[in-house]
Amino acid sequence: MPLEPVRSRFFTRGNAPKLIAALFSGAVLSFVSPPLERSFPLVGSLPVGGLHFIHWFTFVPLLVAVADPAGGRVTAAAPVRGWLASRNFRLGYLTGFAGVFLLFFWLAQTIDLFSNIPLVLAALIVALFAAVFGLPYGLLASVVAPLRERFGPIWVVLFPTLWVTMEFAQPALFPYYQGVGQYRNPYTWQLASVFGAYGLSWLILLTNGALAEWWLSHRAGRVRPWKPALFALVLFLTNLGFGVWRFNHVEAVLSAAPVARVAMLQQGVTMVQRIQDRGSDVLKSWLALTRRVLDDRPDLVIWPEGSISYTPTEERLAEGFGEMSRSNGFAFLVGGGTREEDPDRPGHRASWNSAYLFDRRGEVAGRYDKMVPMPFGEYLPWPVSYLKPWIQGVGSFRAGTTPTVFQTEKFSFTSPICYEAILESQMRVLANADVFVNITNDGWFGDTAAPHQHAMLSAAYAVQLGRPMVRIAYTGVSMVVEPHGVIRYETRPYTEVAEVVELRLATFNTPYRTWGRAFPWVCLLVSLAVAGLLWRRPVTLDAPGA
Repeated sequence: MPLEPVRSRFFTRGNAPKLIAALFSGAVLSFVSPPLERSFPLVGSLPVGGLHFIHWFTFVPLLVAVADPAGGRVTAAAPVRGWLASRNFRLGYLTGFAGVFLLFFWLAQTIDLFSNIPLVLAALIVALFAAVFGLPYGLLASVVAPLRERFGPIWVVLFPTLWVTMEFAQPALFPYYQGVGQYRNPYTWQLASVFGAYGLSWLILLTNGALAEWWLSHRAGRVRPWKPALFALVLFLTNLGFGVWRFNHVEAVLSAAPVARVAMLQQGVTMVQRIQDRGSDVLKSWLALTRRVLDDRPDLVIWPEGSISYTPTEERLAEGFGEMSRSNGFAFLVGGGTREEDPDRPGHRASWNSAYLFDRRGEVAGRYDKMVPMPFGEYLPWPVSYLKPWIQGVGSFRAGTTPTVFQTEKFSFTSPICYEAILESQMRVLANADVFVNITNDGWFGDTAAPHQHAMLSAAYAVQLGRPMVRIAYTGVSMVVEPHGVIRYETRPYTEVAEVVELRLATFNTPYRTWGRAFPWVCLLVSLAVAGLLWRRPVTLDAPGA
């Protein structure tokens, strides 16, 4: 029987509790996000976010709200229409839209600050971004009721499997996995060395599902679902036990490991101020910071991405940098642009975002060109590249082709530049060294959540791939992250820093680095089987928007 048009009854007084639950589950994600400081009237500056413990029940309100079959079911007769028209899909979509919009609102602030697009229009762009990336939340929410009906309490295991499949399969400009939010909890976070952030995402959603099922049974007056609750609790405690064991094991190895001394240099200026300065003044400011650490005898001095606007191998610069390295006995990594003849178009010049290493002899020991330029920042991707003449603030950088491994006397390292440090495929390419040295310029994002999110997503790879990471950001957040996730050193944004810190040199061949994405692939296969079973079972479709 064909469906008749039904006037949407989604935004009604009766639906208000479910709407509030969905909005809560989305909005609270911004409190799980990395901590940053915000100023409030009367009380002054306070840390906001970083409440990773609430992640274990963040989605309970949403899951309870969408567990009702009357919210809409998926059928073989009208699957697409059923999903899009159902209340449960809309509730999940509301959660996804709110969460993505709030987490990534810094995009609007950045666009407004460094382009000719006003904040209102920039906010609309972020809303469009959230409208697209909120869809998977709606899709997953719409299958909670069918999962409970078809599989019973086992749904609490199947739902996180579907969630991991979503995180694994969807294209993401900024890959923000739920599990990454545990990066400051060293005991739960060790699971990332085995299953990556996907494993934490699965465990978080399993726990949320078990709590939701318990509440649903309590509300319905049914026998409490002991088995899924006990299963979730055992896995949670097992993970804690593994986390304590691995943390102590890694710490014991690090305690006996050799150390290198690394200079942490960071400036306290905004990018609005910096782009108004002359290139020579910027260069002098970095030289002045470097002179402040010379007495501490660093092994490696690092200038971040875009620290100078010149090509470091220009004759006078190369001589000066080489003399500085040679006379003070340190290796020197400098982030700067490269502009030279385009190998693909003779007679034309091209630009790369690069990092150069000067060794202790003062010679250029290698160059790395960023292999994954940031879309909409360093280039405009197709199909919007034709808008380049009308949009200010977007670069025209070429992509590098070779993953360079730099060598110092004490350790080897690769240097993911900015955005590359949050991309798993690129970090795996750059993992064949002792240390990650991530250079970045997050000053472009202003005083927003972006530098903190970027630092979190970068720091995650220290545990996942078993390498220590040194992160030098132009204006922060700079940090040293060890292979068990401990943030040994961290700076605040827009704070001038010139210090030398010890880097403990030990690497670990993690299971996740060895067998890669096996876990999400298994989740994908299970999800396909579950989808097939749901598709084959005939169920009736409730009225749209009910």
